[in-house]
This record gives sequence, C-alpha cells and structure tokens, in this order.
Amino acid sequence: MTIFQLPFKKIVIAKRFLSIFLLVNLFFFFCHNIFNDTVVAFGDHEEKGFIYEDDIMEIPDEKVESKTERGVAKKEVTAHKEMSPNTLDLALGYMKKGRKHEARNMLSDLYFTDAFYNKRKEIKKQLDMLNEELIFSQLPSPDSFIYTVKAGDSLVKIASKFNTSHKLIMRINHKGRSLIRVGERLKILKGEISLLVDKSDFTLTVLLDGHYIKQFPVGIGKYNKTPEEVFYIKDKLKNPVWYSPEGVFPFGHPKNLLGTRWMGFVEKEGLYGYGIHGTADPDSIGKAMSNGCIRLKNEDVEELFDFVETKTKVVIQG
Repeated sequence: MTIFQLPFKKIVIAKRFLSIFLLVNLFFFFCHNIFNDTVVAFGDHEEKGFIYEDDIMEIPDEKVESKTERGVAKKEVTAHKEMSPNTLDLALGYMKKGRKHEARNMLSDLYFTDAFYNKRKEIKKQLDMLNEELIFSQLPSPDSFIYTVKAGDSLVKIASKFNTSHKLIMRINHKGRSLIRVGERLKILKGEISLLVDKSDFTLTVLLDGHYIKQFPVGIGKYNKTPEEVFYIKDKLKNPVWYSPEGVFPFGHPKNLLGTRWMGFVEKEGLYGYGIHGTADPDSIGKAMSNGCIRLKNEDVEELFDFVETKTKVVIQG
C-alpha cells in the first residue's frame, strides 16, 4: 500500500457514508411531512387536507343536530308551511262556499297555532258559529251520523251502544224529555271526545278528534297547584258530596265548593283527588284560587258533563 492509496479509500468510504446519510435524512424528512399533513387533516377539518368518511362521522356533538332536534325543526317548517297567513283566508273562503266542515277543521288548527294567537278571538267566533250547525243542530254533518230509533230502544241503550251519553244525544237533538218514538231520527256524534285545559288563558276546550268543539272559562289552582299532566276521567257524579279536610259537606251545604257536578281523574303517583267540578263561587272563574282542581260555572260544568264519559282524556298544559 502506497501513501496515496490510503486516503483514496477513505475518501470512497466517506462518500458512501455521506450518500447513506443523505438517503436516511431524505427518508425521515419525507415521513415527517406526510405525518404532519395527516395530523393537520384529522385535527382540524377547516384546514386543507385529507378528510375521510369516518372522520366526518366524528364531528363533535354540539355541531350535529340530534334526531329529535331534526324532527322538531322539520315539524316547525311543516307547520309554518301549512299555516301561512293565507290559510286563514282559505278557511274563510271555505265557509263562503259552504264547505263548513273543512273550514272548521282548518280554523281549529289555526286557533291552536302560536302564529295566530293575536287572531284567536276572531277565529273562536267563527268556530263557535260553525259548530252551532255542525255539532249542536239536528242537521247531518261529517262529525255525526243519523240513527233511526227501533222498537225496544231507549236513549240510554242507544248511548251505551255508541259510547256516548243520553244527555248529549238529548242536547244535540234539542229534546226536553228522554221519550223517543220508533222511526225517530237522532243525530249522534262520532269520533273521540277529549279535553284540553290551558292554564295560561284559563280555558277548557272540548275537542272532537282533536278539533275545537266548544270552550269554557275555568278557574285553576293557586300557587301553581294544578299539575300539567295527562289524566283520564275516573268517575262522574251529580250533586257531589265534598269530603274536605274540614269535614264532609253534602250537596247544597254552604261549605261544599264542588257545585253541581264532579268528574274525578284517575289517580297517578303523587297526584290524588284531582278533577273537574262546578263552583259555589262564580267569581273565582278566570282566576287561580282552587286547591288544584279545574272549576267551571255550574251551567258550564253541567253541559261539559254531558260530553264526558269515563276514560275521557284530559290534557292540562301551562
């Protein structure tokens, strides 16, 4: 080996080492950039980068509508679309054309829509006028059918057969007595009766298949004692006795606060003794003065009594 050969070999080795070193560094540099891009893509969806389907599914909850929220939003959009300002004009147009049942149902929907709250008084006037014919007259309507009395019939039997009350049949057909004759034609309501109590405006509305039939002013519980719940009628009593904490007071006693009718609710856990009744204090109607029950004027509760059967649904809302 000469003196010139040794440095030459060292130079070759150094070149090879340098080449390997450069390749390794290039490899790490390349990997570093790839991993950094990936982190950016997964870490912030607003930056440019790769966004995968699985990543989209993991957007934080506060940025994603829940199924319930989507349903509510859809419902609100639908309601807004169906209950546009033109809907009231359309309903009134149906009235003029004699399409009274369609007009009543449409006006009923409008009445219970918040967007038409300021027009409730006007809408209620039209509803009451329409229902005088559709419900409270002997004229046939889509809400009813005509039954022809047969031999052996009585109003009680007919009412039981069609899940209504004989008093309601008498009221609708303007009969002062329960006497009927063979061949007589009686108008009988069909559909489901339910009650809606609105504490915010002190009203009780009778509904037929969800549509406004009649409304009464009511009194409710003081200190928010009337629960916002769904109840069902358990029993009905005429001239009820009042079993109060102070004692038992028969009908007609000055301390009997129940008036002429009582419609008790099926008990729920923690909710006992609630119901609908008349009153010995008509001035309490439209006020929050009771111990939790719904009270009506005696003449109103007597009419309501005819609509209600056991198991009738009662919705109380604030």
